[in-house]
Amino acid sequence: MARILTIGSRATRVAAVCAIAASVALTQAGSANAAAKNRLPNGSKLKAGQCISEGPASRKASFCVGKYYDLTMHYKKKSCTVYKAKGHIKGPSSYVQVAKNGDVRFYQYSGGRVLWRSKTTQFKGAALVVGSSRPGNQAVLGVDTGKAFFIIKKCPFNG
Repeated sequence: MARILTIGSRATRVAAVCAIAASVALTQAGSANAAAKNRLPNGSKLKAGQCISEGPASRKASFCVGKYYDLTMHYKKKSCTVYKAKGHIKGPSSYVQVAKNGDVRFYQYSGGRVLWRSKTTQFKGAALVVGSSRPGNQAVLGVDTGKAFFIIKKCPFNG
């Protein structure tokens, strides 16, 4: 059964409806085998140069950890920056990990400082998920607990 949240403002209600629609779209997209490739399970690491993707790079959404301390999403051969460090420093040991409390964190190196975090600590046991929304023509990055879904970043690619 889905968790019911009390939402105060109109903008928050609209965001919640969009999150539910994206969750349904991400859950129903592709086969069970393809669905496993578009998520980073809780506690797993995604290292520099690695990606999670929902399908072929030319048509589907992907989320990648770059080698220059950057996080990017790709959809239909276009890219969107989720996070980028200042300057052109190289970080071959940087990685993204989903903490037990559901917070997605981007680390400089193992035991190093946190460069970016998603602030999704209310979603315990969540997995990081990337997908695409055909009606919105955009890539969507979020955390999914199986009962609730929270969008971290949407990258519209209109045109």
